[in-house]
Amino acid sequence: MDIALTDSADLKRVRALNALCVLDTPQEERFDRLTRLASSVLGVPIALVSLVDAQRQWFKSRIGLDATETPRSISFCTHAVAQREMLVVEDALRDARFAANPLVTGAPDIRFYAGQPVFSHDGEAVGTLCVIDTAPRSFDEAARQILRDFAALVEDELNKGALVAARVRAEQALHALNEDLEHRIEERTRSLSEINDTLKREIRQRLAVEETLRANEERIRTFIDSSFSAFVGTDADGMVVEWNPSAERTFGWSREQALGQELASLIIPDAYREAHRAGMRRFVRHGVGNVINTRLEMPACTRDHGDITVEMTINAFKSGGELFFGAFLHDVSERIRAKLALQQKQQLLDTVLETLDVGVVACSADGELTLFNRAAREFHGLPPQALPSGDWAAHYSLFSGDGAHLMEEHEVPLVRALHGETIKDCAMVIAPTDRNRRYVLASGRRMTGPNGEALGAVVAMKDITELNESQRRLRVNEQRLRAITENLPALIGQVDKAGNFTYLNTLALRFYGREQSQLIGQPVRQAYSASEFEKVEQFMKLALQGKRVSFEDELTVEGRSSHYHASYIPNIDAGGAVNGFFAMAFDITARKRSEIRQRDSEERLRTVTDNLPALISYLDTDLRYRFANAMYKQWYGVDPAAMVGKTVGEVFPAHFCGQREQQLRRCLEGHSVQIELEVEHAGEVRILQSVYIPHMRNGVVLGAYLLSTDVTAARRHEANLKTLAHTDTLTGLPNRRSYEAELEAALGRSVRNRSGMALMFLDIDRFKQVNDTLGHAGGDEVLREFARRLLRTVRKTDTVSRLAGDEFTIILEGVRSPEECARIGAKIVEAMGPLFSVGEMARQVSTSIGIAWTNSAQLDARALSTRADAALYQAKAAGRNQFCVGAATK
Repeated sequence: MDIALTDSADLKRVRALNALCVLDTPQEERFDRLTRLASSVLGVPIALVSLVDAQRQWFKSRIGLDATETPRSISFCTHAVAQREMLVVEDALRDARFAANPLVTGAPDIRFYAGQPVFSHDGEAVGTLCVIDTAPRSFDEAARQILRDFAALVEDELNKGALVAARVRAEQALHALNEDLEHRIEERTRSLSEINDTLKREIRQRLAVEETLRANEERIRTFIDSSFSAFVGTDADGMVVEWNPSAERTFGWSREQALGQELASLIIPDAYREAHRAGMRRFVRHGVGNVINTRLEMPACTRDHGDITVEMTINAFKSGGELFFGAFLHDVSERIRAKLALQQKQQLLDTVLETLDVGVVACSADGELTLFNRAAREFHGLPPQALPSGDWAAHYSLFSGDGAHLMEEHEVPLVRALHGETIKDCAMVIAPTDRNRRYVLASGRRMTGPNGEALGAVVAMKDITELNESQRRLRVNEQRLRAITENLPALIGQVDKAGNFTYLNTLALRFYGREQSQLIGQPVRQAYSASEFEKVEQFMKLALQGKRVSFEDELTVEGRSSHYHASYIPNIDAGGAVNGFFAMAFDITARKRSEIRQRDSEERLRTVTDNLPALISYLDTDLRYRFANAMYKQWYGVDPAAMVGKTVGEVFPAHFCGQREQQLRRCLEGHSVQIELEVEHAGEVRILQSVYIPHMRNGVVLGAYLLSTDVTAARRHEANLKTLAHTDTLTGLPNRRSYEAELEAALGRSVRNRSGMALMFLDIDRFKQVNDTLGHAGGDEVLREFARRLLRTVRKTDTVSRLAGDEFTIILEGVRSPEECARIGAKIVEAMGPLFSVGEMARQVSTSIGIAWTNSAQLDARALSTRADAALYQAKAAGRNQFCVGAATK
């Protein structure tokens, strides 16, 4: 479909575009920054600032597209410009206007298009900010508003040069008129003194000069009244004598209200009024001022007492022998706020990158390492260093996935990415000599500029050392996985390929409001109403086709309406067949409700932070919350929207503040702080690792960024590993490793306390016969019952351990004599007297015991063990089912 190119309205529009002086100019970061943000926030691969000329559309900024322009006759943006409002094409192949368009049927294969017109300062639609996708997609009202907001920022940047030029021209014209006026007044004075001889001629000259003055005044008034900037004129006493329409709009005072009032009391904040008055008096007396003929930014106030920031240029001039001041002022508050907001967002993103546990390494196009984040530095124990890429593997200890050999240069993931290869989950081992080796998966790619120029490469390394161990244990014990899913703050389920539930965690059952027996094995359709099932059915079909999908929606189940973020992950077997899918959903209701109340810029930031599994907040220097993400509701039960504006002490109880106050104060002194604390909410205990990072600007601390991540699973996993390493899994007694450590500790306490101690070695008599007659399962039951009887017989302070097989030890502390050892040995032999029940059988079991007692600081663990072992053999040699106390050592 072609659009007319020669009508008069379009010629006027093209002239307005040319007047902006931006066509065919180089790319600029101020526009590229906006297209990058639009592409990222709206999740599209292509974003463009398109200017529609007479015969073409030319791209001032482009992300995801190599072409710099296309013919206007086939451009989508021409339609958006023609209708002067947003154009959305959700599927170009289904739109008769574009189905045959070469940009749809060929590269770049446009399927989705959304374009918001941008206008010149005189109201002409000169182009668009547009976003493009190669797949059809819907575009809701929230996304449309985001596109309008970005387009408004593009419009400000496009018109900035023209508006500034117009203001400069107006100021120059005003200066020229002032000089012309002074010159004419001087001429008039000389003429009056020279041609005083003829009254008639004097009158004619006076009338001519007055007419000229009136014309000049009219021109000045026209310039001032039409100025985009506020113009304020005062006399030498600071009283307002001029107040143009822009000043009325900027400060809220009408011309009639402002004239004759003191300027300082109208627009100068209280804190600056005396300095302003002193500066005017100084200029009136000495003719010198720091702000005259200088462009500067300063605070100002409006009629409704709102604070703004203005850019001001002030001049002093004389008229009729009297001194006057003229100032042009332009409200730049929004620009400053936008700049500060972008800086804070960038700082937050940098902070998140530095606190991520994923190692990120980047290099320039010539192979110079440019980025090592905190995780990467911890992996290697080294900072980035200027080295040839051939030395990277040796310097940073990079080994192949099996850890067997050092990588060659061409095997290093960053080198491969720099040469153009896309790396996905490349297994490798980082093994510095002074650190634990780490198993990582590296993914990376080459970085290119908007024109295809090489910028370098980046690789992200995910530490899977603990994951490997966890996966191994997961395969051994499926029950542990169920325990984990039950403790995750998410709805977790599994659906088979027929669309029936096969697993739901407790939180999911609570969400559906039904018992497990009512859902497991039943179709998913039965858990929803017909209208609600339509919302999820389309995503179920994609997952059952083997596609991983994520979506957010509002669902009403059992009369309860909630917002959820859900992910469906296909369950694909070894043969590639889809056997169903796994579903995970997070309740994001609190986040959604909070987003409605936030400003547009904070909405985009909150979308990122609320989806991170971490607490993220920002405190000012008064320890008052200025930002908090949705995880505070889930982990603490506190509404983040209600936190904003309140201090930590107003939100949380005293014990919570007391644990953190010292670290927060250190952070506000300029130090980064890391702490780990336990928190409890709704009966659930979490271990949170928190990082407090000062927000610095020009050496001054403005506040603190707080990032807390849940490390509960990792800490519990570490505790389980520690327990397994020191415990005998059959009897639950300490194992050999734990016994050896406890024996050394007991000997040390015996020496320090000058008290006696004893060591017992115990064997089950003829245990091989037990295994041969009862089987190994029966033998295991005998070992467990033997351990239980030992524990019941000795004191709680005594340490009972199993070394291996039927070998047991007992460490007795505070034993005063060999005779006391004998009493304990007899008690144990007696405890084994009753028959052992093994299944339906009863069996007599006895034990032989060797005891070594010492009250000497000279005897070490090895010597004491040797004596106990010798006593055990004496007991066996004497016929078993008895004890023997070895020679005492004093």
